[in-house]
Amino acid sequence: MFMCSLSDMEAYRQLHGASTGHNSAIPPWFICEGRFLVEDAINATKQGRLQIISILCDSKQAEEWESKIPPDVRLLTLDSDELNELVGFQFHRGTLCCCAVPDSPGVDMVAQSMSLLVLPQIDNVDNLGQLSRTAAALGIDAMILGKGPNLFSRRCVRTSMGAVWKIPILRTENIEQVLDAWIENSPGLKSEIVGTADTPDAESVLQWQPAQRTALVLGSESRGVDSYWHHKCTKHVRIPMAEQMDSLNVSAAGAILMGKLVI
Repeated sequence: MFMCSLSDMEAYRQLHGASTGHNSAIPPWFICEGRFLVEDAINATKQGRLQIISILCDSKQAEEWESKIPPDVRLLTLDSDELNELVGFQFHRGTLCCCAVPDSPGVDMVAQSMSLLVLPQIDNVDNLGQLSRTAAALGIDAMILGKGPNLFSRRCVRTSMGAVWKIPILRTENIEQVLDAWIENSPGLKSEIVGTADTPDAESVLQWQPAQRTALVLGSESRGVDSYWHHKCTKHVRIPMAEQMDSLNVSAAGAILMGKLVI
């Protein structure tokens, strides 16, 4: 067990609103908070899917965590008041960990996927976290992100319940090129790029039969699928609404449409 030094503590300092950062001594990092996520990160580290740099806990929990962590992970401890002062808010979960941001998947890997979730622009961090969680839970093969919040911000990691390191997620400014490679990598299989649209000619999700390979495109919270992506999509689907309702939150709509992909 280690008492925190200044360099050890830096990753955990003033976390309210913080995301990832760089430190000359460690790779780019992100923070997990709470027992469930820390235990999940430990399991992923033991399986070689993630790298925990350090765990920070209330000194009262030190003995418990010392028995759980891999041998090359530093265990750092602070008293409760010191921990609250360090992170910048009243932290009741007692445990955090600092992890190296995993490598992004390559275009070749994404191009082999049978199912894709494509998000050209998502503006809300909670929606991004929830969509990542749903995609991972339903077995979507990979995600492609354009503009939007930091995928490894503390809030997104928490909302996704660790899904951000469990599903391949490629962030790129060239989504079209990735989808072109995806289409080209499907000899003999029907592939469709499907977008949402609230128009009479869009197919109801109740009748929609997804192709063998499907890339599902969801638009931003305020504008939906924009005109560029509307024309790039080879099919459009809509979710029928009850009277007096005209829309769903993008994470809710995404859950319905991704559910249709796997059912």
